[in-house]
Amino acid sequence: MATDTSTAPLEGVRVLDCTQMLAGPFATQLLADLGADVVKIERPGHGDITRSTGPDVGDSGLSAYFSSLNRGKRSVELDLSSEDGAAAFACLAADADVLVENYRPGTMAKWGLGDDDVRTFNEEIVYCSISGFLEGPYRDLPAFDMVAQALSGSMSITGQEDGPPMRPGIAIGDICAGMYAVVGVVTSLYGGGGEYVEVPMFEGLVSWLTERAGRTFATGKPYPRLGTTHPTLAPYQTFETADGWFAVAIASDGTWQSFCTAIDRPDLLEDQRFTTNNDRVEHREELVSELEPLFRDRTNAAWFETFRQHGLPGAPVKNTHELFEDEHIRESGILDDELTIGGEEFPYPRCPIDFAGGTTRSGHTPPQLGEHTESVLSEVVDDATLARIVDDRE
Repeated sequence: MATDTSTAPLEGVRVLDCTQMLAGPFATQLLADLGADVVKIERPGHGDITRSTGPDVGDSGLSAYFSSLNRGKRSVELDLSSEDGAAAFACLAADADVLVENYRPGTMAKWGLGDDDVRTFNEEIVYCSISGFLEGPYRDLPAFDMVAQALSGSMSITGQEDGPPMRPGIAIGDICAGMYAVVGVVTSLYGGGGEYVEVPMFEGLVSWLTERAGRTFATGKPYPRLGTTHPTLAPYQTFETADGWFAVAIASDGTWQSFCTAIDRPDLLEDQRFTTNNDRVEHREELVSELEPLFRDRTNAAWFETFRQHGLPGAPVKNTHELFEDEHIRESGILDDELTIGGEEFPYPRCPIDFAGGTTRSGHTPPQLGEHTESVLSEVVDDATLARIVDDRE
């Protein structure tokens, strides 16, 4: 993945980014990584809420949260609720290819900048709204990841069987909506443009249930909460080792046979309780009691080596610090370690899509609040209007 952006897939596409927090900025960050020119519109004096969500990176005054989602964008301070701000934004939108916003439904329209308003002077723009919910009883609920996860069923199936429901460690509601937004935007762009695209967090997470939903419909029962255990495969879970946890994913009877050979337990192959996967699921507790002492006797590294030697699916559970020291991460090129912010190295995961005939962007810094206000607006408004806008933000 080279740093040259001349062949980036979305080179030449102009995106107006009226988003903050996570879902919207993640979507526009992906568009920027793919080569789009992303102009981030921020509230004067405040900017994206995540600018004040610490910790900061070095002495940059930029938070790690904000920096992780806004690399390579240009920041413009603009009060969209003001007459001058809305007019300046309209001038920017007249020449844009894409507009992405994640305000509460109806907010942009209240400012005279809704889809119908913008389309009066730019019929071909792709207008994307990221919301919490589609039309229905939940439409006006505050759209936070935690709320979407709770309502969507994803929290109900996460956590230990005898414990409370848990929120996954990644904000999957936000990330899900952001990725669907990119799919919708790019599909519309290359399908001719001129479309309104709405992407909801809640319904997006419901679509991610996939086979979890299928099992629910087939059985008429809620999908079970089983920690790392799989309801229909065994052994398929984590086991504690001498120095951590190891994930085992045995998904077929053939793999089970190889597994028993690798762990030097051929006797398990003769045990009728464990002959088939269905047998192993039925007798899961007995199987786990056989395997737990075995795994505790060796380290993660030793088990990983054994699994790799025998071509078995399994891996140590790594924390995020261990992950970024991983030799594969370093050699695959997914980690961009060229960026320095506030005197500190700030490596970050690149866009993971590898194009045979193009590149994704890297090495781009996040913007200071309003860093590009004058340079961007000077292209579309007169000097008097620009002066008023600049004065209003100071």
